[in-house]
Amino acid sequence: MKRIFEFLGYLAVVATLMGVSATTLMTEPQKAWVAVLAVVATVIFICIQIYRITKRHMGMQHPSGFSALSAFVRYASTDGKNITYEVFRHIQIKRPCLSYIEHKFNWTGSTPPTCESDLQEIGSVDSIKGENTKSVKLKFKRAKIYNDVEVIHLKMAMDDSDKKSEPFLQQSVLSPVSVISFRVDLLYADTKYFGNKATLSRRETEKGHRATDEILGQYSFDATTKSYYCNVTEPEPGYTYKLSWDRPQF
Repeated sequence: MKRIFEFLGYLAVVATLMGVSATTLMTEPQKAWVAVLAVVATVIFICIQIYRITKRHMGMQHPSGFSALSAFVRYASTDGKNITYEVFRHIQIKRPCLSYIEHKFNWTGSTPPTCESDLQEIGSVDSIKGENTKSVKLKFKRAKIYNDVEVIHLKMAMDDSDKKSEPFLQQSVLSPVSVISFRVDLLYADTKYFGNKATLSRRETEKGHRATDEILGQYSFDATTKSYYCNVTEPEPGYTYKLSWDRPQF
């Protein structure tokens, strides 16, 4: 297909350069058709070049294909063994056309989670080469076009009976976002846990585990709702924001 488009472009250029000499051998109706074809080929060539340049620019600005506007992330457990992870993301499409997005996650438990969504179709879960991270494809019910706004939903059920997982939530920020909301419901925590605090930190995403964590604040455990809750407003792009806490004993 690429070669066909390139051929049309060359054809448009040749037709423009050779038009005068070639038309001397043609009748008036033939000249008219040649002129129309030359114009059409030129327009097609220009449109293709504009599309390629625009797509390359979008890919550089938004490598994921979308811009995240806000995110709500929730971790909940009623017994300390079974965990529900849920995320809602409000996004805007930044590609000419997009049929799915990839959600990266870092589950440190020993049992793979099961995934579902109320809004998208769940695709394959793949490991990301060179990273201790996995990704799941969330397929749109219909393809989205540039500047479409969509709500992304992902829900995971996780078995942590062996307590191998690390207790944290994190979200990477690639482009400007209004707010990230973290909520942790530890409904099995008893009165001995009520004085604990969760720590909010961030690290440079590109450096990964080589980066030093920057502590942003601490949040007290709410004994009434048995939860931690914090909002990160207008987080700086280029960082991964993380809320971590101590696991209640049971």
